[in-house]
Amino acid sequence: MINFQPLESILGGGLLGLASAILLLGSGDILGCSGIVSSLILKPKEAIATTARWKFVHLGAFLLTSTLYHFFILKQDISAYVVPTPGTIRVPNTLAYVVGGFLLGFGTKLGAGCTSGHGICGLARFSKRSFAAVMTFMATGVATSSTFDVVAIFSAPDDDLSWAPNDISIPCSLAIVTLFAVCGAMAFGHSVFVKTFHIGEEIQNDPEAAAESSNVDDIEKFDDENKERQDASIEDARNIGLRKNIFGALSGAIFAAGLGLAGMIKQYKVISFLNIVDFKNWDPSLAFVMGGGLAISFLSYQYVEGHGVIFKTKAMATPPLLNKKCSFNVPTKSALDAQLIVGSALFGIGWAIGGFCPGPALYAFAAGMPKAMIYWWPCNIVGTILAEIVSKYM
Repeated sequence: MINFQPLESILGGGLLGLASAILLLGSGDILGCSGIVSSLILKPKEAIATTARWKFVHLGAFLLTSTLYHFFILKQDISAYVVPTPGTIRVPNTLAYVVGGFLLGFGTKLGAGCTSGHGICGLARFSKRSFAAVMTFMATGVATSSTFDVVAIFSAPDDDLSWAPNDISIPCSLAIVTLFAVCGAMAFGHSVFVKTFHIGEEIQNDPEAAAESSNVDDIEKFDDENKERQDASIEDARNIGLRKNIFGALSGAIFAAGLGLAGMIKQYKVISFLNIVDFKNWDPSLAFVMGGGLAISFLSYQYVEGHGVIFKTKAMATPPLLNKKCSFNVPTKSALDAQLIVGSALFGIGWAIGGFCPGPALYAFAAGMPKAMIYWWPCNIVGTILAEIVSKYM
């Protein structure tokens, strides 16, 4: 076993679990990285809604933290991403980025989750679907990595640095990260500074009630009451949106920091974990990351009604800091269907080929790694869109 860092793995995994817990208990949402990204791609209009803007804030905080980590903590040291001992672990080539990105995008959308959504969040609440998904993508990932790591089709030379950030990719990544950070800041600011708008003097929402009233005073009274109800509803949405944005930002920043500390931003850590045939070069770090994340995530679910095992009496029906009308957005589907299994299997194959899942790939984008920007993410988006179409016929 080489490159094994148990302490960093557990602590980094703990931060991933903390990011999940903050989002769950703070805003009632699940930290599914692939789900957050795909929802912004496939349903951008819905993401603009006041109570859904936290996704922009979360993504902006994640990308900004990733950029800061790369430039100020690692100080652009590309040796941190290079296999320490040349010739021991496969280096993905361009084809691996293309195929891996596409399969992972298609698989995560079809299988409704990835290592964060199914792995850290799903297993923590004892979801049968997540257990089946994790077992499936781990099995196909191990089989794929153990096979293709000795086949040259997805391998680049050990000295290949075409993936490394360069003078063109870095400015592009910084521009896009800045754009997302600004969008996140605008979404956050809108929740703070947006004003409550009144409807006009005309009675618009209930013409029948207005028609029934023949008295001018009654009409004015109805109008005032209608305005108050609308204003209260808008104010509730604004307050909920603001709080969700706060927890979304915290979760995104901590999630990125956790990936960096755990070393999961390094492709070779994933590739060497999945290749169990080459045991002398095997790295069990990912198992410790998942363990640390699961422990914290599990504790957070003890306070969610219907999922508590230890603290059943303390379990809550709604997130404590949100309006009582809100609820936990925890998936309730339990059926093990073909989409779940096929999607998870494809995810595992793509994960093993490219060495990326959505979180680390977002970090790579923020760090200005050209192959992640030019090949992996465009192919991932195409796979996500195609899976959305295919899923309607399954």
